[in-house]
Amino acid sequence: MTDAKQRLTHLVELATTNAPENRRTLAVELCDLLLDWPAHYPAAMREPFEALLEKIVRMIDADTRRALAEKLGARTETPLPLLNEFYFDAPAETRDAIILRNALLNDGTQPEIPGADEEAIVSAARNTANGEFTASFANMLGIEAATAERILHDHSGRALAIVCKGAHLTRATFSALALITEGGSGAADTRERLSSFDSVPLTGAERLLDYWRTKHAA
Repeated sequence: MTDAKQRLTHLVELATTNAPENRRTLAVELCDLLLDWPAHYPAAMREPFEALLEKIVRMIDADTRRALAEKLGARTETPLPLLNEFYFDAPAETRDAIILRNALLNDGTQPEIPGADEEAIVSAARNTANGEFTASFANMLGIEAATAERILHDHSGRALAIVCKGAHLTRATFSALALITEGGSGAADTRERLSSFDSVPLTGAERLLDYWRTKHAA
C-alpha cells in the first residue's frame, strides 16, 4: 500500500509541472502501470491512477495519445470513461469496440437527452462558414468546441452519426449534415459516410454523447 501511495505521489508531482515532456512521461508511466498492474498493489488503488490518466491525456501530443489508445483499447480492464476519452485517437476497430462497450453498459442509469432544434442545426450548417458552424454545432448539442471539431472532421462520418443518433436527431438530419460537411468526398466515400448512421447502436451513441456533454459541463 505504501509503495502504491508513493508511486501515486510521484505521478501527481509530475502532473503538477507544465513541461510537455513531463506530461508525456506521466501519461506513458501511467499507461505502463495500468497495463502491468503489480500483484501487491490493491485493486482499489487503480481508480486514482486511471482518473489521473484520463485527466492528463488531454494535455499530451496527438502521437502519444494514439500510441496509448492502441495499447489500452485492446484491454478489457480499461475503464469505459478512459476509453471514451481516447475515442478520437483510437483506430477504427477500437472505436467500434468503444461504442459497443457503451451500448452494453448496464449500470442502472439512463443518459439524459436534451432536445435539439434540428432545423436550426441544418440551417446553421448551410449558412455559416465551417469554423463558425463548429461553434454553433457545439453550442446546440452541449459539447465542447474541440469535440465538435473532431466530430465534424471525422472523414468516416461515424462520429457525426454517434452524436446525431445519441441526441435523437432523425436520419434525415444526419444525412443533411453528413452531405454538407463531407468536404467533397467521392461517391463511394459519401455512401459509406451516409450508411454509418444505421450501424451505430442507439444506446452506445446516447452514452458516448452523454460523456462528451458531461465533459463539457465539467
